[in-house]
Amino acid sequence: MKSLILILTILYSVVAIYTAYMAIIHLFVYFANQRLGHTESFRLPLIYLTCALLFGTVSFIGYKLFSGGSSHFLLKTWFYLPATAVGLYVLWAILLVFSSGGKWN
Repeated sequence: MKSLILILTILYSVVAIYTAYMAIIHLFVYFANQRLGHTESFRLPLIYLTCALLFGTVSFIGYKLFSGGSSHFLLKTWFYLPATAVGLYVLWAILLVFSSGGKWN
């Protein structure tokens, strides 16, 4: 169980670092375009910032679960929620492909 928590924590941390990097890049582009007089939407940097905060929080929860202490049910639920969502999405995509005979239309 500890190895699964460690692997998921590392994956969540990598995703958090990537989304934070993308948020910084998109914020730079947003402010550079604003300075040059171009209109730019703040939606994409905000999405990346939100994802970075969420995955950073989940990574911190994973670190707390890995380092020991009391592991509450709520912490475990928040920790496994992103992995469960990805797993359910993959199963849904497989079911969609097989049920339609491989045709998308």
